[in-house]
Amino acid sequence: MKQENSNKPKYEIIKEDILAQIRKNDFSYSEPLCTEKQLSEQYQVSRITAKHALTDLEQMGVLYRKRGVGSFVAPNAANHLNRLTPPKYLPSKMVSFLLPFDITKGGMFKTVEVVNNVLNANGYMMSIYVSGAKEKSNLRLLLSQNLSGLIYYPERDKIHLELLNEFVFMNIPIIVIDKTTDCPYIHNIVSDNFAGGRLLGEHLIQLGHRNITFFTTAPLEETSTVRNRFAGFLHALQEGGIQPNSSNFVYYPHKLTEEECLAPSSGPLQDTLRTLYQRGTTAIIAENDRVAQLIQLACHSMGIRIPEDISLCGFDNDDAIRSLDITTIGQNFSRMGQEIGRIFTESMNNPNYPIQKITIPVELFSRSSTKEPRTLS
Repeated sequence: MKQENSNKPKYEIIKEDILAQIRKNDFSYSEPLCTEKQLSEQYQVSRITAKHALTDLEQMGVLYRKRGVGSFVAPNAANHLNRLTPPKYLPSKMVSFLLPFDITKGGMFKTVEVVNNVLNANGYMMSIYVSGAKEKSNLRLLLSQNLSGLIYYPERDKIHLELLNEFVFMNIPIIVIDKTTDCPYIHNIVSDNFAGGRLLGEHLIQLGHRNITFFTTAPLEETSTVRNRFAGFLHALQEGGIQPNSSNFVYYPHKLTEEECLAPSSGPLQDTLRTLYQRGTTAIIAENDRVAQLIQLACHSMGIRIPEDISLCGFDNDDAIRSLDITTIGQNFSRMGQEIGRIFTESMNNPNYPIQKITIPVELFSRSSTKEPRTLS
């Protein structure tokens, strides 16, 4: 088999080469034609790509596999080949959006809506996958599908580059959103999380707060969004003449639930909030709106008043937080959707379209959950 120089996906090149070899009768029915390992080495591709090609040929009735031996030419392969037209790669019209959560949560629904409208207007469709704990396996699944593009919202900073490279090798544009990546050949769109953290810090300092705590359930070393928000908050403290210390940060390594927040008995969250209050914390910046909402529930069940005892801020400006009148940072989810749509449209029309690294501005929404700090005895 001879590898051709082509802009087609590698698995299509492998398939065409195998079919050409069979058409020339350059094989033996009793001997394996190839193995995944051989194809992977010959074409310098991953085992996933080699398996993709072999699986397609099996489904066409041309090959069959023996476990641990390899792929053989099927006895009736000639009948299938006679019915086949010369292989032709048909460009896909499908873009997949991989998210770590249901899009009914937060403002990401607006992003998805805008992207879908832009893609539809340009003749493309969009499929949505919620990865949950199966992010890596979902990426593998998407590799086996004929896609035009991938929008990827990773749960943490690890973006599984070994799998994303396979999309790159197949000339499939990728846009990573929400998490910052410095990978020079992958598009990246994020909100200005540093500016958001700084704006919240400045807002509270202007109200007179000195004892402010940044509260997160996400590990900073794995979550660039939260890390950058915390960095902006630290910058605001330093600019406000406040020396940061350990009391300015709480990492709560547990998943928050409404049941836990409303529990009448003491629990880890209640103990953490009670300790903050007793140590003189007058304001809390939560990593996001959902965490702020749950902290508010817990404080209410404990008799800690918002904002009289503790001012509270979130980050995102989703519908729930607006109804609760909590001070927050608004991410421009519509603008994010527009940028995603623009990048895909440009990429489809221009294979040499330069890689985009976009940071979208954010906005402070001051509401009734923040006020001047309580008097400390």
